Amino acid sequence: MGYKFERLPQLIDMRGKLPHKGQYNMRNGGVKAITTRVWHHSLTKLNLKGSNVHAFADYHVRTNGWPEIGYALVIDPNKVINGRAAIYYCVDIAKKSYHVGNSNNFSLGICVIGDYRYDKLSEPAMRSIAELHDALTADGIGKEDKSHNEMPGYAWKQCCVYDYRKAIQWKGEATPSKPAPLPDTYTIQEGDTFWSIAAKDGPEGITVEDLIAANPGVDPRNLKVGQVINLGRAKNAYTPKPDAPKKEQSEYKYPLPSGILKRGSKGPNVKLLQNALNAVNFKCGEADGVYGPKTEDAVRRFQKVYLPYEVDGVYGPNTMEKLKAVLKSKGY
Repeated sequence: MGYKFERLPQLIDMRGKLPHKGQYNMRNGGVKAITTRVWHHSLTKLNLKGSNVHAFADYHVRTNGWPEIGYALVIDPNKVINGRAAIYYCVDIAKKSYHVGNSNNFSLGICVIGDYRYDKLSEPAMRSIAELHDALTADGIGKEDKSHNEMPGYAWKQCCVYDYRKAIQWKGEATPSKPAPLPDTYTIQEGDTFWSIAAKDGPEGITVEDLIAANPGVDPRNLKVGQVINLGRAKNAYTPKPDAPKKEQSEYKYPLPSGILKRGSKGPNVKLLQNALNAVNFKCGEADGVYGPKTEDAVRRFQKVYLPYEVDGVYGPNTMEKLKAVLKSKGY
């Protein structure tokens, strides 16, 4: 017969229909392992074009490097069905999706689309939160409810701040916990990447480039659970304060060219790029000023590590910014 939550009239089954690259492992202990229903909000304003499950899945897969979207269930106030916000069933609840690090196995990720630091929780969204919660409770899926920033290691997260507790008639503390001050360091949990840590629900003012520059020797695409990285200490490690003068490229040991360079390009700008790639151990052979197959391969290898969503072998503004950050992390 299936679960009660699957029979909610506003539920739309999107399993297998969203961008993905592989799939998550099954939970150790199956659905019975779920003890905590974890509530998120997307931190994308409701009126933005990218506030939808396809965009979230694309970001989680292409940028974070996850197999599928991180949330099992997503409530969409922008799509109303019979007075209720649509509920998208995105990942089978038996799978261990990435959304709360080392707590993934026993946690079910539920996201309400919107940035509720600014947006207001709509009546259709409140109804769907309440009905989904009632159905999950009746199904025996989870024993308690928590927000993202109430999970171990994530007290500094800006998610979630909306009053989901009011919708489910919360019996405990009525006010959601406010994010804690940003810690100097952070311990890597399951599914974490520099991209997910510095994402929109992460620490304000810290970019992926800051994390790269503040953590020399750390491979952003090969983080280990339990590894400690600089987090609060990363602020402005690469990105200068708004009032700080910007250092001219010519002052760096390995200045980088602006513009676009690709296979077939020639000249001194290509030589600058080749010198920089060799300096950070993405070897491309002799710096001869010719953008040939070796240089293109080196750029692709660099992009696979630092720009996994833009692996095209072409040097452009995004590749330049990441390469500058890596050069800075190496002391150049």
